[in-house]
This record gives sequence, C-alpha cells and structure tokens, in this order.
Amino acid sequence: MKKEIPIYEISIDLLDEETTVSFNSLVSMPAHEKNFMTFSKQKAFEFNDEEQVITGLAISADTPIYRFDQETGEEYYVVFTKQAIKDIIFDYARKDNFNNVNLEHNPNRIVKSIFMIHSYQIDEAKGFTAPERFKDANDGSWIVSYKVTDKELFDKAKNGEFNGFSIEGVFNLIDTKEEQEMALIFTELLKLKLQING
Repeated sequence: MKKEIPIYEISIDLLDEETTVSFNSLVSMPAHEKNFMTFSKQKAFEFNDEEQVITGLAISADTPIYRFDQETGEEYYVVFTKQAIKDIIFDYARKDNFNNVNLEHNPNRIVKSIFMIHSYQIDEAKGFTAPERFKDANDGSWIVSYKVTDKELFDKAKNGEFNGFSIEGVFNLIDTKEEQEMALIFTELLKLKLQING
C-alpha cells in the first residue's frame, strides 16, 4: 500500500530550454521497477545475441515513482503522464539526444558504444499498441531499443548487472492535489457566476 504522501506530475516545458531530458542511463535499479529485456533466439522477437539489442521501458506512464529529498526530508511520488512523455520524446528528438547514454547516472561513465534503433510510445487511441513483450505496460509508456556494439557491456546487461533504463533531466513538478483543488474552486466560482447572472 502506498504512503499518503504528495503526488507530483513530472513534465518538461517545450518552451523552456532549462527543462529537458538529456540522458538515458543503464541502471541496476530502474525507478519504474520494469526491467528491460535482452532478446536471443529463444525470445518472441527476431533478434539474436549477435545483434546485441537491448529493449526496455524508458518511462512507464502513470506509474507512481517514490522519491525522497535528502535536503528537506520530504517524501513524495512523481508520475509521468502520457502527454508529458510525448513532450519528452519530442524534446529528446529535436535535441538529437538519442545516443546519450551513461551508466548509473554517472556523467563520467558516458557510453559511446550504444545506439538507439527504436523509439516507440504506446498510444492505444492511435493504434500504437504495446508489443507482446510489454503488453502490461501502461498506455503512453515509452519503449526504446539500443544496439550495443560493446559485447562486454551487452553481456553485463544480459547477466543482470544493469536491469533497466532510467532517464535524467531537469523537470517541472506539478502538485496534482493543488491543481485539483484549484479546479474545484474554479468550478464553484463558475457555478456562482451562473447563478448570479441567472
């Protein structure tokens, strides 16, 4: 059961250069708790070990991710909405960040031997359904595939040293409770105005 702590929607502002997703990181503990898949001949896809392709969720939509601020001691959850993920994918593309990958969010461990070959957002309304391997992923989630030319790195991922992807960047946090309260106040004011104007 989740704790009763604030939930913030996390997003970027496409008109604000400071908010962006700059890197995707191979990590041992992905925040969304969805491990990536490595594909071999035994899997449903037609990839094999020689191709050295890693596929996984970059962002899981509408999945609360626990956060703890060491400085303030605040606990909270963040959630990426479908629209926020769409904006992030667009921003990532327009800034040509596709091959920006590091290990464990360490800026000194940038990987030069990994290349994005697929980028796919699940969008049920448009017919972009989840691939069979990710059929449980939420609508709006972002799935990516990378070709890894460094066999040692690929083997580390395959053997479980890295278990998923984790994006990094500068984001806006929107207090969903506060936003809902403001919407309620606005609705009540609108009703009052209609009653007065009769």
